[in-house]
Amino acid sequence: MLKNELTMAICAYKESEYLEEALQSLLRQTIPVKILLATSTPSSFLKCISDKYGVEYFVNPHPNGGIAADWEFAVSCAKTQYVTIAHQDDIYFPEYAQKVLQAFQKHPNSLIAFTDYCDLANGQYLGNRGYLWIKRFLLWPFYIKCTWKWKAVKKLILSFGNSICCPSVSYNLDKIGELKFDRNYSVNLDWAKWVELARRDGSFIYLRKRLMAHRIDESTETSAAIHDNRRYNEDLNIFVGIWGKSIANLLMKFYKKSYKMAESIK
Repeated sequence: MLKNELTMAICAYKESEYLEEALQSLLRQTIPVKILLATSTPSSFLKCISDKYGVEYFVNPHPNGGIAADWEFAVSCAKTQYVTIAHQDDIYFPEYAQKVLQAFQKHPNSLIAFTDYCDLANGQYLGNRGYLWIKRFLLWPFYIKCTWKWKAVKKLILSFGNSICCPSVSYNLDKIGELKFDRNYSVNLDWAKWVELARRDGSFIYLRKRLMAHRIDESTETSAAIHDNRRYNEDLNIFVGIWGKSIANLLMKFYKKSYKMAESIK
């Protein structure tokens, strides 16, 4: 029997209309998980929701540190070995926690576990969009489980883009230690973290089943970042670190087109 070793830590910000739906999806998990709600923007709205569903509510005593600080605070509130930073807009399917914990038990030296996912747009679950298949293609080396621990392969899957869906990731804190994110990023702090972890000993578990849905909405941080060019600048910075300036600039020509595609498919 799986122990209750996973905390789903929701990072809540202001008054998301989707927060309650996200929380309900965590309560529907097929195994018990610990759930907490952490915020840097406390309000009666968030307190009422946490009270309504009986989940722990934590207020960051040091707000205004950005997304990296908010994520770090949420993880610091957890007392379990494994933690998922659950996004307040997204949906986790009932088997998410069970499948992740089973995978960690089979591969105890793993750093992270992540899953396939679909988009949630206009009330529909969409798993076959073109860019999602591109991400799955980038992950093809991980279809062979023995490659999960190879540093060269971990780096390869991240060399042409962020192929790992951030809200689908769970962290093994016993292997990672204190979880820290790069404060220089507001969009790509997850990708930068995967690149860092790829250099360490330890596996990246890839679960090919679609176990969560990432909401696509004009109000999300990702959409805002495309409009104000933060996404472009941060993507370029990651690519420069991996490839150097010349190849990075070439890759960004393709990425500009992908931003337009992302905006057109909402």
